[in-house]
Amino acid sequence: MEFLHESIALGVDLLILGLCAREYVHYKRTAQVLKAAPQYNIDGELKSVVERQRDKKIPYAVIRGTVTPIGVPLRSSLVPSVSGVLQIVKLHEHRVTRGFAGFWTEHHKLLHESANEMPFELRNQNHGVEIVDALSAAVLDVDMVYDNYEPSNLSLFDHVFGFFSGVRQRGLQTTEEVLREGSFLTAIGELELDGNTLRMQPSNEGPLFLTTATKSTLIKRFEDAKATTILKLVVCSTISVVLVAFIAKKFYRKRKQEREEAKIRDRLETERRERRARSRPHTLSQDQLCVVCSTNPKEIILLPCGHVCLCEDCAQKISATCPVCRGSIASKAAAFIA
Repeated sequence: MEFLHESIALGVDLLILGLCAREYVHYKRTAQVLKAAPQYNIDGELKSVVERQRDKKIPYAVIRGTVTPIGVPLRSSLVPSVSGVLQIVKLHEHRVTRGFAGFWTEHHKLLHESANEMPFELRNQNHGVEIVDALSAAVLDVDMVYDNYEPSNLSLFDHVFGFFSGVRQRGLQTTEEVLREGSFLTAIGELELDGNTLRMQPSNEGPLFLTTATKSTLIKRFEDAKATTILKLVVCSTISVVLVAFIAKKFYRKRKQEREEAKIRDRLETERRERRARSRPHTLSQDQLCVVCSTNPKEIILLPCGHVCLCEDCAQKISATCPVCRGSIASKAAAFIA
């Protein structure tokens, strides 16, 4: 319990350090696979390039093209003039909650999310690559086409109930995001030739990206994130080292104090024994001597048996049974023999 607060602080810091280390490894690995990923043009030669690869796959590749629906494009349910290939509608609740300190803070809560997508491809003139499982992309750049906030009309009862419950609704926000038809995107993932169709899908080498940024811009983003994470790692590591040093110093001081106290106790005990030895009579009969050491006089009575058979020194070493009757020792007391 003496090191409880320091141990809790160290544990929390080590947890944050572990999360930062995991984040750093993710950013570093993603930047590495992005740098190594080859970039191809969507043209008539792409199929033959993929066909020459093992299993007709390129594990991680970069392509750029225009979003083109395969079939009739989706129409926005909230903005009918907008069409696209992917639609995400979200409903958020805005609320204020009272914290431990009594202050009210605003929070957002996702109440509902729905997504629709249709087959689409990235095209360059007459050539295209179909995109598979676009919603699983780590980075998916879509356009916000609708954003509406409706404040709540709270009654007096709602205000009173919210005051006592600590939660008060402020309003509802509805948003719609659409991946528009005709958008120019960079796609990064596994490139596969299935029959006569080229497909890009999530890869085991790295995450799927569907973004308006270029490959170099993405790499720069992850390098910047990696540098920021390194700073976090340095700060957390420094705090950990300081906490470990503080705990070690505190532990060392405690052990040093315990050793000093033990030395003082040993010295006092030695002096007490010497004084007691000087005060003892030197001419004693055999019946008056301790039954264990046969040197010091009998000074301690054992209860409940009542035998006076031990000197004070031997009594400190015997606590289970009486050396005379083998009865259990419940307590000891000083005996004064005239």
